Amino acid sequence: MLTQQVLRELATAEPKRLVISIHARTDPRDPANTGGSPAWLIELRNGLRAISERLENGDDRKSRLAFRTLRKRIEQGMRDLTPAERARSVAWILDVDGGSERYSLQLPLRRDRVVADIKPFVSPLVDIANRGAPTGVVLVGGDLVRVVQIEQAEATEPENSSFELTLGDWRPFGGTAGGSPERGVLATSHEERYRARVEAQRDRLFTTAATETAMRLEALGWERIVLAAEGQVASRFREVLPPKLRERVIAEADLNLVGEEPTAIADAVEPLIEDAWRRRAHALAALADERAKSGGPATVGPEETLGALAEGRVDHLLVDPDHDFSSVAATTPPSIDGPAEMLGERAVEAAIGTGAQVTVLADGSATHRELGGMAALLRY
Repeated sequence: MLTQQVLRELATAEPKRLVISIHARTDPRDPANTGGSPAWLIELRNGLRAISERLENGDDRKSRLAFRTLRKRIEQGMRDLTPAERARSVAWILDVDGGSERYSLQLPLRRDRVVADIKPFVSPLVDIANRGAPTGVVLVGGDLVRVVQIEQAEATEPENSSFELTLGDWRPFGGTAGGSPERGVLATSHEERYRARVEAQRDRLFTTAATETAMRLEALGWERIVLAAEGQVASRFREVLPPKLRERVIAEADLNLVGEEPTAIADAVEPLIEDAWRRRAHALAALADERAKSGGPATVGPEETLGALAEGRVDHLLVDPDHDFSSVAATTPPSIDGPAEMLGERAVEAAIGTGAQVTVLADGSATHRELGGMAALLRY
């Protein structure tokens, strides 16, 4: 799994002569990957061929010769991966000096790409970590509340994460009233008391589960909560949510998943988490635009944003690494220098290096294009 420490090490790595970054969307659910030649393999070969042609036509003989060997290793290594190792995406970063780091990812990359640079190409990995930030899924049934953690589409169950309704030895009255009208009254009264006790215990169950979950938010590292419960149960559980828990609910699913396996739960809520992430990215972009227009602590556009990055003032970078930054390539700060096609990537590296958050704007929406491919919320 991609941790913040891993991302920081990759983003701040010392430049080398040649680093190859492979980002393959190997997701077997993708229709493009179901044929004899999956799309990810075609893109891999095309990317490697393009790098080879560039090096063969260049003057760097050492890199050219080293890449010939590296290319064979990459093609063979990717073909030899087991289905489990391919997962839904693979990121593999290699350099001509023998360094190699490979990550099997359960959250699919947005697209395939092969990049040759002097440093690891980290933008797609930062995007995975951001979209797949730790999320608590609270599953609510009538008699059971269960909590599952999902991070980068991998589901786990924390310790002491299930809460179950208990009634002791009191059971509902069985059979018919029979013969005596008085007995019928007693039976009805017993049933009513039983139902009342069940409802009271359920209220306590929901309150306990909600309170305990809220108390553990920080320790578990959950930035987001998804609530999965059917209709009336969801409404009732929502009423007892502490403010600390309620404010982190990003989505609700009208589904009964309380008895499902963690993998099935992760699959069911993945679209909800992705949609919530997309809405948040748009909200952050709108906030940056609003603040910048009012003279607040924000920047819009590459020139101002890159300048703020160089000064260490960025708190949250919003960037489309694929945007065309050629118009500002000649005026970038020396600490964030690079060819136009790599300026978005260099901005991501600079942000991580100064402890800023990063949201990769990769959906090509009009809102994001209006930002000029880059914006930021500032510390000051």
